[in-house]
Amino acid sequence: MSAVMGILKKIMVPIVAVLVTVGLGIGLLLSGLLPFSIQLGNGDEPVLEEGVSAQAAPAEVAKDLGYYQVPEQFAMVGGIYYETGQRIVNLADPGGFRFLRISIVLEFLPDNSEYYSLAGEKLIAAQDTFRAGVDRQRPLIDDVVLNVLTSKKFDEVFTVEGKENLRTQLREELNRAMPNRHVQRVMITDFVVQ
Repeated sequence: MSAVMGILKKIMVPIVAVLVTVGLGIGLLLSGLLPFSIQLGNGDEPVLEEGVSAQAAPAEVAKDLGYYQVPEQFAMVGGIYYETGQRIVNLADPGGFRFLRISIVLEFLPDNSEYYSLAGEKLIAAQDTFRAGVDRQRPLIDDVVLNVLTSKKFDEVFTVEGKENLRTQLREELNRAMPNRHVQRVMITDFVVQ
């Protein structure tokens, strides 16, 4: 009897481990913390207007940066604004006596070409749906922003050039961390260093 129990334990442990791993993966996928998207289609290429294909603006992956790139025809179009809120962080100066209070607003460009032709209530509903999707990735956004901000020293962020470099670094790091989103601009709406 004890031999049978030993064999059952040896079989059940790996099975339970696989089930737990699969369950966690599905849970992360459904919560939005694990970026993943599937585009379903029937094989027919949709046409927006005569001679212009909806497939003319696919999500392209930049080989040098490894994240989603918005097609050129949408790069100048305004996106969806997302406020990350105000935060106070210690800068990386020796002694930890320097603080930065900052508020950041991110501008996302959706990769759905239909978004750019919406108006009125449909546009507002699409923006709300998009923001809800970004909300599910908020812990990832907060982690990236916190890591970038706390790695900076006072001298690196105090100047106009320093703020511009901070914006650029935040945009690039957020786009790397969220390959299913595209941050077009990072706007600093409050900035106090002490």
